[in-house]
Amino acid sequence: MSLAAKARRAPLRAVTGAFIVNSGVGKLSADDDTAKALHGMASGTYGFLGKVDPKLFVKGLAVGEIALGGALLLPVVSPVVAGLGLTAFSAGLLNMYWQTDGMHEDGDPRPTQAGLPIAKDVWMLGIGAGLVVDGVLSPAHDKHVAVSASVHEKLNRRQRRKARKAAKKSAAGAIATVREQQAELGKRASKAAKKAQRSASSSSSSDARKKARKASEDAAKRLGEVRDAAAPVVAAKAKQATAQARSTAADLKTQYGPVVADKAQQARSTASDLYDQYAPVVADKAKQARSTAADLYDGYAPVVADKAKQARDTAAEWYDDASTAAEKRAKKARKQTRKQVKKAKKAVA
Repeated sequence: MSLAAKARRAPLRAVTGAFIVNSGVGKLSADDDTAKALHGMASGTYGFLGKVDPKLFVKGLAVGEIALGGALLLPVVSPVVAGLGLTAFSAGLLNMYWQTDGMHEDGDPRPTQAGLPIAKDVWMLGIGAGLVVDGVLSPAHDKHVAVSASVHEKLNRRQRRKARKAAKKSAAGAIATVREQQAELGKRASKAAKKAQRSASSSSSSDARKKARKASEDAAKRLGEVRDAAAPVVAAKAKQATAQARSTAADLKTQYGPVVADKAQQARSTASDLYDQYAPVVADKAKQARSTAADLYDGYAPVVADKAKQARDTAAEWYDDASTAAEKRAKKARKQTRKQVKKAKKAVA
């Protein structure tokens, strides 16, 4: 039984129980005239009580009222049991009220002045019935509350699981980004090494450089000729296109300017509302993302730096090897050239 249900029933049980206990304690010291009056009233409705001694009847009634009042006052007693006892007791009093002449109008439940003290006991019938109904329906209400709490707990657990999954996904994305950066650094290092090797190998070929220089000069000369020939045509086309664009822009401004201004105002209002609504959330998410990125950077930056250093060292080694090979080839080519020159001089001589 929940604490709320006990607190809800406490005023009814306390007031009714104290009233009935006080009535029972008062009947314990009742004199003979009071005992005979009570016995006569009860035996007039319930004939079997006529055989009971008036003093004994009053004592038994007092003990019953004290027991019923105590059951109402003690919270350990079930509200259904206490309500049934109070309902039965008040029903007996109201039956005696209805069966006794002079307590109510003929054929009318409204009490007379003589029956008013007993007719007031109808409130005990209502309280007893209310306790019974509340006691019967309270377990179902408590069950409903427990089920609702369980459902909310499951929803909260589900939301926590989703949050953990989102955090793991974000961390995995950051790790993948770092790995992509590592791969990109490796590719750049490889390209640098290949470029160094190509430049080293090309240094031994002066004829190729001369041809490339000549081709570049020819291309520049042709480009200049084409530019000189096409410049007036391009300028005229550009001027015509500019004039046409300005005319079209003026027409569009005249036709759609008010509509665009209205739409822009609506868009600014909507953007302002969305900013006011979601800016705190976005700021919080951005703060979390920055914190996560900083943690990942602190964790993986040394690794990336080490990999980049290794790539640079490897490229430098490849460059040194390529330079050495190029120098050897150049020396060999110079030797062969000198030999051929000597042979040519001998042949001339």
